[in-house]
Amino acid sequence: MDLQKCGGKSMLRRSLRLQLNGYYNSDGVPTVSYRETKVRRHRYRRPVYTKESKVPAEDTFDSSSNENQPRNTFTRFGWIIIVLSLIYGCAYLYSDLPSQSLETFVSLTTTDMVLTPECKNQEKLIVNQLAELLRIKKELEYLLPPADLLTNYALESLGAMILHHMTSKTYQKREGCSLFGLGIQRPTVGPKIVIQGKSHFVPGQCWAFAGSQGRLAIAISYKVSISHVTLGHISKMSSPTGTISSAPKEFSVYGRTHLEDEESLLGTFLYDEDGDRLQTFKLPDHKVGSFSFITLQVNSNWGHPDYTCLYGFRVHGKLAH
Repeated sequence: MDLQKCGGKSMLRRSLRLQLNGYYNSDGVPTVSYRETKVRRHRYRRPVYTKESKVPAEDTFDSSSNENQPRNTFTRFGWIIIVLSLIYGCAYLYSDLPSQSLETFVSLTTTDMVLTPECKNQEKLIVNQLAELLRIKKELEYLLPPADLLTNYALESLGAMILHHMTSKTYQKREGCSLFGLGIQRPTVGPKIVIQGKSHFVPGQCWAFAGSQGRLAIAISYKVSISHVTLGHISKMSSPTGTISSAPKEFSVYGRTHLEDEESLLGTFLYDEDGDRLQTFKLPDHKVGSFSFITLQVNSNWGHPDYTCLYGFRVHGKLAH
């Protein structure tokens, strides 16, 4: 309290308002004492580093008391915990979505799936693209069949020959007209056409033998360890009638090392009438051997009652040492 000197004595300066409100007792001593405390707002400043040390200066924080520091520290840690919780939650959701979607997709059947118009358009587009790729693949195989990439040892230009005495007779067909009372016979195509190695077949340019069963014996100029054989015929697309009933169906391949040896069955195969014109067949591993004579035995055809046609036959493998 302020003191007022009067005649060498100190006297208390009393406030009339305080006297009226009873802040003094009968002796004139104040009964209520209080002290005002200034409260300053805490403001954060960037740390100021000195040249001598990287420790921030003391006046970095403007705070009149340390009462607000625990609250601010709690606020910072609280925000960090909240942010980490959100990140963890999002990561968990995104990591769980693929497995749930895959399980849902696998568990759905065609009857359960409801395709939207966009999905139906995409499905139709994919089907069309697959059909286009299949068409391109067939065209490429037509231009360059896989059999053309394999060495053909049953090739006339490499010295292969037809053993006529062990081969079926050529089918003879008479025309319906005559000249001077004599029937006209079309020139026949011999079995040599089968070993000429042609890839593109012309309808009618084939060797035909009577019936559905026949043999073609070939002597190759090398002793070969046989791994594959290829049988050729025109496709239904190339046929004028749209059918290939004269094509061989089931056939067998035999091998001999010497002409006087007994034949060894190398395998029995089925020619697909709806397949490619050149179809390659792999011999069973236990039938692989080295042979100099090959016999093609046709056991049946695809329904033609009069004859069976052969357009090409190939032998693949490696030279025997």
